[in-house]
Amino acid sequence: MKYKNIIFDFDGILAESVHIKTQAFYQIYEQHGKKIAEKVVAHHEANGGMSRFEKFPYYHKTFLNIDLSEKDIENLSTDFSKLVIDDVVNVDEAPGALWFLKKYKEECNYWIVSATPTDEIIQIAKRRGISEYFIKIYGSPKNKSFIVKNIIKKHGLITGETVFFGDAMSDYRAAKDNSIDFILRQTDENHFLFNNHAELIRYNDFHELKTIFEGMN
Repeated sequence: MKYKNIIFDFDGILAESVHIKTQAFYQIYEQHGKKIAEKVVAHHEANGGMSRFEKFPYYHKTFLNIDLSEKDIENLSTDFSKLVIDDVVNVDEAPGALWFLKKYKEECNYWIVSATPTDEIIQIAKRRGISEYFIKIYGSPKNKSFIVKNIIKKHGLITGETVFFGDAMSDYRAAKDNSIDFILRQTDENHFLFNNHAELIRYNDFHELKTIFEGMN
């Protein structure tokens, strides 16, 4: 099999949790009016995989003309975590995700690289009972391209044997920035983002990847 190293995003890849984050952004900004909340959601949906540490100051400055302090951002992130963490722990897995992790665990090394804060995504993976599958789990505030670069360097990975499974442009860029392959999980939430990338391998259910993976040399 071609791939020996797989880097997974989390939301929308291993768990069907994208809508949970979308709802949380709406709730946080709803106090500023429906139109502001809708603008926030529109940007969030077009920029999945962008850290909330980047989104909060951007939304406040762009839509409210407010500059946030580091403490403000930290407080908003804490409020956001309270809204989402239990729901993300309990949400359905992406179809076939656990089956895939089990099937290829002897052949592949796994990592998670998420835009969720590191402590939070580690806690979520533990509570979902999947942390044991991964060499390490990474989250924000470091960006995904930086994290992937460090994984490749730290473990001496061969780029041609390494792939990123993602559903957002930030995942795609992290793969391209580091000269590794990218496989897209296409969903109702992101189908419009990759219209100009007909070359990408796409799947929705992880079971679809068995033929693709085992046909690669």
